Amino acid sequence: MCKRIIITGAPGTGKTSLIDILQKKGHACFSEISRQIIIQQQQQQSNKTPWEDLFGFTNLVYQQTVEELHIPIHKNTFVDRGLPDTIAYLQTKSEVIPDYLLNFPFKEYYNNTVFLAPFWEEIYVGDPQRLQSSKDAIEIHNNLLQVYTALDFKIEILPKTTLTKRIEFIQSIII
Repeated sequence: MCKRIIITGAPGTGKTSLIDILQKKGHACFSEISRQIIIQQQQQQSNKTPWEDLFGFTNLVYQQTVEELHIPIHKNTFVDRGLPDTIAYLQTKSEVIPDYLLNFPFKEYYNNTVFLAPFWEEIYVGDPQRLQSSKDAIEIHNNLLQVYTALDFKIEILPKTTLTKRIEFIQSIII
């Protein structure tokens, strides 16, 4: 059965750049839903963002992710963040985790191996959708490790190196 392969990590760790290259190399990929939602909410001048209404934002991410998870795939597909990331973000803000996330059948949709891009100060850049400080990003990284470990995923930490070498690392494990 084909599954989604999660590339996760704190903000600004190179996930989207990896997804872009994997897609150019012919791999099936899905973009980051949470970033798309932030952009939409900012354009609509809505407060359903991680820094204003985290719970409302989480509900939007959940709904759109579930819709995406129901799109049939015919080969293993890379995703920029997985639904478990939402739990890590909620934990970072000490929010209650909704039952729909706690009881979600993650392994039904996601490959057991998750690639985690570690926080990397030298490449971190903020932008209008990435408001977290370096300290926040490190906390998110630690929560991502904790969540994916608790959900019994195998975590492969990406090396802090060029995008080409990171792609080679991923391909050596998955392909």
